[in-house]
Amino acid sequence: MTLKRKPPAGNVRHVVPIGNNLRYAITSKADETVQCESFQERKLTLLFDRDPTIQEYRSQPERFVFTDKEGKSHTYVPDFIIWKTTGEVEIHEVTLTARQDKVSIQERERAAREICQQRGWRYVVHTEQSLPQATEEANLLALYRYRPSIYQNEAVTTAIHQRLNQDERKAVHILIAELAHTLSLPIPPVISAICHLMWHRVIDTDLTSHLLFVNAALAPYVQIWLNEKERHA
Repeated sequence: MTLKRKPPAGNVRHVVPIGNNLRYAITSKADETVQCESFQERKLTLLFDRDPTIQEYRSQPERFVFTDKEGKSHTYVPDFIIWKTTGEVEIHEVTLTARQDKVSIQERERAAREICQQRGWRYVVHTEQSLPQATEEANLLALYRYRPSIYQNEAVTTAIHQRLNQDERKAVHILIAELAHTLSLPIPPVISAICHLMWHRVIDTDLTSHLLFVNAALAPYVQIWLNEKERHA
């Protein structure tokens, strides 16, 4: 998706290149265009998309106006606003660890926290150290393509719940073969349905230790288990 001159609906500004950063425009859960000013921001949106407690999120949401310690007026546009299913609202900012010692950044964060506190909101800062690292990043991007509901399969979902009880873990390649045989389904749609469930956190797996996909196929060492919320549903 390409970025146009006019910012997307609900965004107060259009993102601009910063150094060698890449810009992205993606589609949110509510089918709204979301801007990302760097790949670090793109990684954060992957977490937003997978978090079932986040109802919606938006980029470049508003301009905060504040006065620094010297009495100078400034404006600051945070990266994201999120609305949670609990009714809570949060402002999220992505920055680099190296920039956090800058006085201007500290002033900006102080002002943003005060504004959010006055509104009953929460202000959250992310850095390249707190966001997903290389392996998790690659796995999230690989699973992202299975986000659409077209990959959902009720028969596979039901069978998964029947086979994964409590804390039980199973090798995904064995489970795929079992479901394909039991449900008389080709293997590709079974894989797609399982990846859809992993993306939406109906089932969990280890995203940080190993790559899920090797040579475009789910690796034999990958294990899956029911998400805790699903086990108690």
